[in-house]
Amino acid sequence: MYLQRHCFAAAFIYCAKLLGMKIFQVLILIILTTSLAQAQLNNKSFQYDRSLQESDSNVLALSINSLGFAKNNEYFNDIADGYTLFGYQLNPNLSYQAGKFIRIEAGIYLQKDFGNDDYSEVAPTFSFRYNKNAFSLILGTLDGSVSHRLIEPLYDFENTLNQRLENGFQIKVDKESLFLDTWVDWQNMIYKGDSSQEQITGGMSLKWSPISNGNIKLTIPYQMVIYHQGGQIDANPEPLQTKGNFSSGLELTFPISEQGFVSEFKTQSYFVYSNNFSGDDDTALKAGSGIYLNASMQTRLNLNVMASYWRGSDFTSIQGGQLYSSQSSSFKNYDVIESHRELLILRFMHQLKIADGIFFNTRVEPFFDFKNGTFEYAYGFYINYTGDFFLLRNRK
Repeated sequence: MYLQRHCFAAAFIYCAKLLGMKIFQVLILIILTTSLAQAQLNNKSFQYDRSLQESDSNVLALSINSLGFAKNNEYFNDIADGYTLFGYQLNPNLSYQAGKFIRIEAGIYLQKDFGNDDYSEVAPTFSFRYNKNAFSLILGTLDGSVSHRLIEPLYDFENTLNQRLENGFQIKVDKESLFLDTWVDWQNMIYKGDSSQEQITGGMSLKWSPISNGNIKLTIPYQMVIYHQGGQIDANPEPLQTKGNFSSGLELTFPISEQGFVSEFKTQSYFVYSNNFSGDDDTALKAGSGIYLNASMQTRLNLNVMASYWRGSDFTSIQGGQLYSSQSSSFKNYDVIESHRELLILRFMHQLKIADGIFFNTRVEPFFDFKNGTFEYAYGFYINYTGDFFLLRNRK
C-alpha cells in the first residue's frame, strides 16, 4: 500500500509538472479528460430543500434528516490544516402544511463529533415557508449549505459538516432554465453594550440556461457571497469589516448516448474575484482574483470523476475551500501568505442508493500544489437519510 501510494503520487506530480508549463495545456487537459455532472461538486444528496406538494395540504408530518460523516484531510502545507471530521448530524422536525402554499416546520438540530462526550451543537430549528410554483420564500432556518449551489472557492463542502445551520431570510426561484437563490444568514446578534460585533453573511446564486436542447446546454452562472462584521451599539473596539467574493463564468453540458458508459460530459470555466472593503484593516489582502476550470463526466455506474484547475492571486475566501485562499487558515501558520496559488485537483466520487432516502457517498480527492511541489489528498465517507412520515390530516 505504501509503495502504491508513492508510485501514484510520483506519476501524478510528474504529469502535473508537465502541465504546469502553460495554463493553456492545463485547460486542454481538463476539457479532454474527466469530471462531474454539476456546475460544482455533485452534492444533491446532501441538499435539504424540497418544494410543497398540493397533496400534502393540511397534513402534519414528521421529517428526519440525518448525515453520518468521516472526512480526513491529509494536508501538511502552510495554508490549510490537516485534520479529521468524524461524527453525525440529526435534525428531526414536525411540519404542518397549511393549505397548498404554506408550511411551518419546527425541530431540533444535533451534531455529535466522535471523541467528544458532549454534543458540539444543539439548536432549535424553525421555518416559515411560502412556495408557489417555482417561487419560494423562507423565514427562519434556511435551505443553506450546499443547497446554495456555490462553487468550491466560494463555499467549502466542509461547511456542511461543521457549520451547517443558517438562519435568516431567503428567496428562491427554481425553474428548468433559471435557478436563483438570494439569502441573508444572521450569524451573531448583538444588544447594547455587547462585547462582540454583529456578523452577517449574505449572497446570491444565479444560473440561467438560455440554450437547452438534446445536444447541448449552455448555462451562465453568477455568484456572490458578502460578509459584514460591525455594529453601532456594541462595545467592541475592532474596526468594521466588509468582504466580498464574486464569480461568473460559462458552463457547457453535452449529453451522450444513453447506451454508453458515459452519460454526460460538461466543461465549466469561472473567473473569481475577492475584495476587502474594510478601510481600516491594513493587515488583510485587499483584492484578489483567480480562474477555476472544471470538466465533467458522469458514468452509468454512479462514479463521477472531476478534474479542476485553480490559479489564484491574492484571493481570500469568506466561506470557500481553504486550499484556494492565499491567506492561511492554519492554526500554527496563521500569518503565512502565498500570493500565488496554483492547484490541480482530481476528485473521484461514488454515490450508492441503498434504499429510498438513503445514500452512501465515497470521495477521494488528491491534488498537486505547483508552487510548493507537493502532493496531498483527502478522502471521506458519508451516509445520508431523509424520510417523511405522515401523522394526521386536518379534514376541516
